Amino acid sequence: MKEYTQKIHSYLGRHKDTEAAKSMSKATKWEKKFLGIKSTDLKNIFKAVFAAYPLPKNEDTKSIIRELFSLEEREYLYFGIELFTKRRKLWNKTDIVFVESLILTQPGWDTTEYIATELVSHFYEMFPKVTLEFLESWSTSKSPWLKASAIMFQRKMKDKTNKEILGRFISENLVTNDEIVNRAIGSALRDYSKSNHEWVLENVVMNSEKMNKKTKQEAIKWIDSKGLIK
Repeated sequence: MKEYTQKIHSYLGRHKDTEAAKSMSKATKWEKKFLGIKSTDLKNIFKAVFAAYPLPKNEDTKSIIRELFSLEEREYLYFGIELFTKRRKLWNKTDIVFVESLILTQPGWDTTEYIATELVSHFYEMFPKVTLEFLESWSTSKSPWLKASAIMFQRKMKDKTNKEILGRFISENLVTNDEIVNRAIGSALRDYSKSNHEWVLENVVMNSEKMNKKTKQEAIKWIDSKGLIK
């Protein structure tokens, strides 16, 4: 384990809460392990870590993140994702391969959502052509985690969302009948409905027969709460 990884392991480990960790683990369907650090506290702890320790050399960053992703507790994986975002200005187009490997390493909804919205989205902004090629392959892959990443990567883009891409990836995965994929579709449509609720309603109606019931409910959740369904 590299020295930087050891520092992170020690620093985060000091904030471990065994009882909270048990509760967090029970709350997930994939029986993941946690240190038990609340998300609000985790953000402040991450800030403190970055303030206390200089960033590792760029050439060491990926190997450190791989070490963090080899640890059981999810908080270490979250820190690895944050660490990679700190090197955003130094990313190159081939780094999307590394991001793909992170999605598939100890996959869970938490890391998939995190990586899709914080890493993949920025890769698309920086290297749209090569990233789209990967996204298209993810959407038609056998991995539900890659499918979900392709569907969700625009969740924070609001009115900058590419409707054609979102609609295509949803259409390609409507009949997969996979819980992760269905959840990704519902979440992506729900978030985009805040910027374009007419398009989302049209998409739900158009795909009504194929779309999972829970997916539909999630997709129109915000629209319904605002009384926009006529």
